[in-house]
Amino acid sequence: MRFLNALFEGKMVIKSVEFRDKEVLPFHPNGKKILYDIYCTTDRGEHFILEMQQVESDNFTTRILFYGASAIIKQGVRGIEYDIAPVYCVVFTDFYLSGMSHTLLKDIVLTDRYTKEVYSELLRLIFITLPEVPAEWDDCDTEILRILYLIKNMENMTRDSKPYKSGLYEEFFDAASTQMLSAEEAVAYSDSYYKELENQSAVRLAERKAMERGMEKGLKKGMEKGMEKGREEAMIDIARKMRMRGISPDEISSMTGLSLKRLREL
Repeated sequence: MRFLNALFEGKMVIKSVEFRDKEVLPFHPNGKKILYDIYCTTDRGEHFILEMQQVESDNFTTRILFYGASAIIKQGVRGIEYDIAPVYCVVFTDFYLSGMSHTLLKDIVLTDRYTKEVYSELLRLIFITLPEVPAEWDDCDTEILRILYLIKNMENMTRDSKPYKSGLYEEFFDAASTQMLSAEEAVAYSDSYYKELENQSAVRLAERKAMERGMEKGLKKGMEKGMEKGREEAMIDIARKMRMRGISPDEISSMTGLSLKRLREL
């Protein structure tokens, strides 16, 4: 509630939030099932969908639009009275949206392409770009910037950090403590944590393979060049470059054919 009230800068005051089932089944057998990060409604009936995305993926913005539209359809308006509650999709991204300007906030509604007049605000897509959040706590001079700073940096903070010592955001630190999680939440947190470790491991493996492929290409190119000036001179040149990259003498010896004794002489 504190975050949402800060986001709307007093133009909307949220007094209570009710969390809804995050899983939404499709409207027909062949439809897509939706699993929101956070789905809640306010005391006035507004629907809020909060999502976090670390890496941009295919059709990402289209997926967010689908989420919001589904929340409108899910209200099941019947008869001639289309009394639809507003739906807000608030999306945190750790990247810049492709093809769009680099700004902290993007507040998207239906507008006329030519006059820029607002047609409807019943569906609002609000994108928050975390890379635009100031790197230093002292540079965060508004409530929303300070909260976004906490969201971005909470996992690296300690009780000695300036935000903690300020005493203004104790409930954020309390909520972030895994000791306060229920058994089901703790399991979900653990699953998410290990999934993130697996993702990081996959990235490191891909980087290592790319480096190995680059080394192999470099070695092959060096060997071809070495045919002109002599095999040993070429291998010596390659060995020096490999050593400058921190590769061990044993590996260099294996890949160049130069003995360890010869490498020590070099």
